[in-house]
Order: sequence, then structure tokens, then C-alpha cells
Amino acid sequence: MQSGRSRPDRVVLLRTIEGLVSVLADDLVRVSADGKSVLVATRTGQHRVRQTLTAFEARLPPDRFVRVHRSEMVNLAHVERLTGSTHGDGIVVLRDGSAVVLSRTCRAGFLERLRAQKLS
Repeated sequence: MQSGRSRPDRVVLLRTIEGLVSVLADDLVRVSADGKSVLVATRTGQHRVRQTLTAFEARLPPDRFVRVHRSEMVNLAHVERLTGSTHGDGIVVLRDGSAVVLSRTCRAGFLERLRAQKLS
């Protein structure tokens, strides 16, 4: 696996039930924990990978992916907008139309990373 953090063409290999699937990091939209596996949503579909979210997170470019909840990560390039919710939580709406909860504990880090992404 390549170690370059900011290369836009970085490839992530997904070990799925169907076999190895090669996906560009930029095509990953979100990653959701689902028991002992993660569900990886891409621009073209979804893949189930038998790995924890924490282990999967370590394989992703940290300048482009951020936790928004203990069980969710998003690709900052796919964030369309943030809407308010109750009790300090928020809703992150992605360009594919999906939405994920932004927890209070992840909010400050998410906003900081989003601002940095938009400025670069």
C-alpha cells in the first residue's frame, strides 16, 4: 500500500466477500461500523469489509477522512452541508444525498478539519 497522504489517486484495497476490490480513496464517500465489519460506501456502490472502523481508519489518508460519530467516518470532499440538530448534535449531508449524525464529541474536530479542507 502506498504511504503518500495527499495523493489524490491513492488506492485503497478492500477485502470483501467477493474478493479484493480496488477503490480510489477519493471515491470513498463514507465508512460505517456494522458489528465486526465496516460498510464502505463509494460513488458506485457499497462493500462490506471484515475489519473494525478503527483499523480501517488507519488505512485512509488522514487529511481527507474524519470521524463524525463513533461509528461513522466521512470523506471531507463529499460533504455538501451541515445542518443543526438537537442537543449539540448535527447532521452532515453528503453529496450522494445520504446523511450522518455529527456527534457533539466529534463536532469541533470535524469543523476544524472541514475548514482546513476548504481553505486548501
